Amino acid sequence: MAIPDFNLIAKADADASSGIRGRWRTLRRLIKRSVLDSNVRTETRIFCQNSGACGSHYIVDLLDDNDVERVFHEKDPDLNQLGVTHFDSPIPQSQLVATLRYTRHNVFFEANNRLFSLSSELATAFPGAKFIHLFRHPANAVRSAMSKPNVEQYLKTNIRFAGTLAGSSDQPPLQRFCHYWKNSNQRILDDLLKLEKSGVPVLWLDFDRLINGDVERLGSFVGHELESRKRTPSNVGPVRHEGKFESFEAWNHTDKRTLEQICLPLFETLCGKADDDAMSD
Repeated sequence: MAIPDFNLIAKADADASSGIRGRWRTLRRLIKRSVLDSNVRTETRIFCQNSGACGSHYIVDLLDDNDVERVFHEKDPDLNQLGVTHFDSPIPQSQLVATLRYTRHNVFFEANNRLFSLSSELATAFPGAKFIHLFRHPANAVRSAMSKPNVEQYLKTNIRFAGTLAGSSDQPPLQRFCHYWKNSNQRILDDLLKLEKSGVPVLWLDFDRLINGDVERLGSFVGHELESRKRTPSNVGPVRHEGKFESFEAWNHTDKRTLEQICLPLFETLCGKADDDAMSD
């Protein structure tokens, strides 16, 4: 069994502590969760893979409002660095599986864009796992990113933009955010297509359809009857205050063309998968 980072996995425990006694307790739990708890590992778990800014908070709130238990949004530790590192320089699967079994052992549902590159490892760690690929029109995700107070500083300090995930660092912010959306969703799509072909259940979910009332397929996949929420999701209405990056319809021609060239072919592929899903129900 590969030994993962003790300091990282211990963040999953409320009683985490440093020192010899704390590390011994973590090791005992690692052995139990990774090796001995085979029955727990085969329980149904659902991982909602997404690129961020596409409604994962909304879905978690929806499930929570309908009394679904063990539902998490970016559970601590969120494994942000692990997911980004694995995208550029693959980490040994045994180490990732041990880490996931330790930190996700009590999950029924998790929406976490930090896990975008770990679908295959999640399926290995939890043979009963099911997956959702949640997506929405890329303009909404890019708009959310471009609305940050200091975009240039954000790109320099956020680990998700330190490697190749967002393309070359010499590109303008809009292009980088577009490449980030494309590359993260492409990785999710590629991994989930392989898992789906091997028999793993996958739901392709267009968030804009969900907020317009299409919750039945999500409820069926999760195994709980869900009622529509009344709260308006973020990034779907008009500009909220001065300084926010404007709605897609108000973008200039160059910015629109940039997004259309980088993101729209993949978005249309994802919409096709969602259409096929809906027709097969």
